[in-house]
Amino acid sequence: MKFPILFLWISLILLETISLNAKDISQTSAKENRLESILPTTPESGSPWGDSSERLDSIKVLELVDEKNSEKRWQEANKEYATAIDYFESGRKNIQKRKDDSKKEIYYEDRYEWQKQIRKENKEKEFQKLLFDLRTQTVARLIKGMNLLDKIENPKVKESDPYLDLKSGIYREYIKHQEAFKNYLQVIDFTHRYIGLSSKNEAEAEPHRLLALSYEKMEQTAMKSKNQELYYEFKELKKKHLLRFAEIHYGRESKEYASIEEKVGRDF
Repeated sequence: MKFPILFLWISLILLETISLNAKDISQTSAKENRLESILPTTPESGSPWGDSSERLDSIKVLELVDEKNSEKRWQEANKEYATAIDYFESGRKNIQKRKDDSKKEIYYEDRYEWQKQIRKENKEKEFQKLLFDLRTQTVARLIKGMNLLDKIENPKVKESDPYLDLKSGIYREYIKHQEAFKNYLQVIDFTHRYIGLSSKNEAEAEPHRLLALSYEKMEQTAMKSKNQELYYEFKELKKKHLLRFAEIHYGRESKEYASIEEKVGRDF
């Protein structure tokens, strides 16, 4: 199924009422092997998908540019990208420091354990809210960077490495935040855009790990919505990207790849 059609079908989830039969549901429940149990939980060490995001130097996109504003827009987009990274990293460190400081505080009025637990939970909610707001503001900057790049129409610029590297970086950061928000449709959409930018991006393991995990979430959603067709569609896409991840991350001749291939073959 072509990717744009996939999202058309997703929009119909709540309208369709194709029921999974009882046997299908019971079999699925019996073999709820979540991908988290067989996939790494974090990107590879040193990967730009990790905590240390890549920044791009301010450079000339092309020596000869037909469109006057192309380089200016690239520079502005790069500035938004770098600012978004610095803003989030600085904000996250500040939140973590506040969390660490709060653990040292003593509230003598909390005489009972339940009082301490409630205060701890309320503090955690406060920090989660701060992190959510920080991510939201960071995403706004990334979207601004995307919009600036989308205004560049010069074909030479759009095919240049600086343009593709910057767009890849912005997409990568955006996808990370959408995964944290559990916005799996956004993760799927922009990860496909990311790997479509270059063969280099497609050959990275992390995008396929994220796609496999996100398709599993959508598979579960389709099952709950009793949409049999989407359920099997998402399952096949999940297996496709799981195998591609294993091939890149472990190597096709590895024991890990053979183990995952076996699980896929058993329709786990």
